[in-house]
Amino acid sequence: MSLNKRKCRAFADPGFKMRSHSGILHAPQIDHIIRTAIKIIDHHKTLLLYIYPSQQAAQGDSSPLWVVFQKKDDYATLERQEDGSFKWRTAAFERLGDSWDFIKRCTFYSFQDERRVLRYLKSDTNGIQALLDVQNVILGRRRDKRQLMRERKIIGRMASVPALPRGLKSWIHKSVMPAYFFYDHKRGGMGVPGICSACGHEIHLSKVKQGRKSFCPHCKHELTMKPRSRRGYCMTDRETCQVIQNVGNGELIIRIIKVYYTYKGDVPEVQIYENARQFIRLDDDGKSGIECYYHSYGSGLLTDWRKGERPVYNKWSYNFKADTCAHPYTKNLSEALKDTPWQYCPISAFYTHFHKPMQASTFLYAYLKHPRLEHLVKVGFCSIVADLVYGYSYGYDDCLDGSRNRTHQILKVDAKDVEFLRGLDVGLSVLKIYQRYQGVKDRQKLLLWHLEHGVEEDVATLLDHMTAHRFMKYMDCQYKDLYQSNTSRYKNMQAVVTEYRDHLSICSKLGYDLKNSFVLYPRDLQEAHDRVAAQFQYQKDKRIEQDFIAVYRGLDGKYDFERDGLKIVYPDTPDDVVSEGHALHHCVGRYVESVADGHCIILFLRRCSDGSQPFYTIEVCDNKAVQVRGMQNCAMTPEVEAFITAWERCVLRTQLPAA
Repeated sequence: MSLNKRKCRAFADPGFKMRSHSGILHAPQIDHIIRTAIKIIDHHKTLLLYIYPSQQAAQGDSSPLWVVFQKKDDYATLERQEDGSFKWRTAAFERLGDSWDFIKRCTFYSFQDERRVLRYLKSDTNGIQALLDVQNVILGRRRDKRQLMRERKIIGRMASVPALPRGLKSWIHKSVMPAYFFYDHKRGGMGVPGICSACGHEIHLSKVKQGRKSFCPHCKHELTMKPRSRRGYCMTDRETCQVIQNVGNGELIIRIIKVYYTYKGDVPEVQIYENARQFIRLDDDGKSGIECYYHSYGSGLLTDWRKGERPVYNKWSYNFKADTCAHPYTKNLSEALKDTPWQYCPISAFYTHFHKPMQASTFLYAYLKHPRLEHLVKVGFCSIVADLVYGYSYGYDDCLDGSRNRTHQILKVDAKDVEFLRGLDVGLSVLKIYQRYQGVKDRQKLLLWHLEHGVEEDVATLLDHMTAHRFMKYMDCQYKDLYQSNTSRYKNMQAVVTEYRDHLSICSKLGYDLKNSFVLYPRDLQEAHDRVAAQFQYQKDKRIEQDFIAVYRGLDGKYDFERDGLKIVYPDTPDDVVSEGHALHHCVGRYVESVADGHCIILFLRRCSDGSQPFYTIEVCDNKAVQVRGMQNCAMTPEVEAFITAWERCVLRTQLPAA
């Protein structure tokens, strides 16, 4: 029978008095003192433990911090809060404190207090241990009670799960698990004897070699040749399968099956068991939801199924038992999906195309999200569907038109391109490349060239100046020469294409005629690129120098200032700024282009006694000194700070526009 907590509150403070000079209150190894009492509460004899902090008790505070109400089959603790109120806790006695050695730092106030506990609990050990033993038993009962409640709900949830299909084991053996031709080591020859692991019959095969594929003449199963000496004492194959079934009310269950084939001889020892279950349903708001369970291998009281995903030690490392990516059993899918939102989901055709393990739940979600997924699978674009379903579609949202019905309209290509793309089994990345070439002659040959050479970008802009045929021919010719002469710079065809794009971009900025074949198709791309790049940099530097000089001519001495042996000096050329940075070991040289563009002004602070010796460098923006740096970016000295303050007050602030 549980405690009556309302009546227990009347016994929260017994008013025990403890002698302040008692040595036990001042022992440094003791943090809490325990007093005990036995009371009749709600017609039941109850053991009460009053726990006092020893320091507070020594100061005369006789209010307990915790009051433990202990019965033979139940317990609870009343805890005093800082504001004087109380709250109930269900923690065991050993969990009341914060420190790991809480129990060791507790003791009874007197021998009678401990004897009272032992007599009530009918124990001859020490009082605290007797209390812990009783509470641990009660804790176990509580855990079992909670577990029974959870497991009854799980049993009710599993009531609608049908039996596994009868042909599952046969399907796993024939379609999923690999089979072997085991033989005594012998290379080549005619009619080498051995055992087919799929059917167990002795057969004879020719041209036998480790790892070679063949077929069993008896059961027609594909076999991998393996000499018995390579098998060792024990060899294991393992796979994960999944069975999708209808549990009614438009809900599906995905049952994860683990399969082990252990070879100690020529015929495997087979172990097949159900490992996890996933309930898939469509919620009222139209979104699909999933409810996961896993098998706990004999740890349950009523059932071994547990709710949630299987716990793993490290989620970043592979765990076979927690893996739910599996081969789907396809023979029952038409029946299982009937009368559900996934009635026309093409999961069977998708799996048949790749014949690889897949996350069925993810595919079912994607089917509801992408309206043309079924169409794309049926017409043979399974790689595009794989990208859509399994997370490789980021950045490709505009590749497909889900509002259209025809295949070429969905793919945003011409009708004559559909068969070509289907033959290549393109994914979204390749489709997006191809879509850029709509209207380009020889675009199919261009895509094949893309795939052959691993080129992914920079081509579309080049086709504004030439045909695809001329582009491919020129790139092939240049790559052959450039790769042989400079493999570090031209590691692949993409590097050559990128260099060609840069070459034409620079030529355009220089005003060259891009219709001139001499400009478009230089005999040596590397030499032509480096030449125009150097010319462009020269013109850029010349423009920067002209603009830089013009900026300082426009200042007309408006920042002039001299005081206390210091003065403001203007640079004459960009080289002066670069030399200043080299002399003072800071990075002012990179501000040259900003000055030319009018974003800031660079000035030099010099001593009047030696105007040519670099001292401090000043950056001015919006008539404010935003940076003043000396040798190795050092801060201002008091002398320099006083000068800058006076300069700002007398010169810079007078340059500000009127409000």
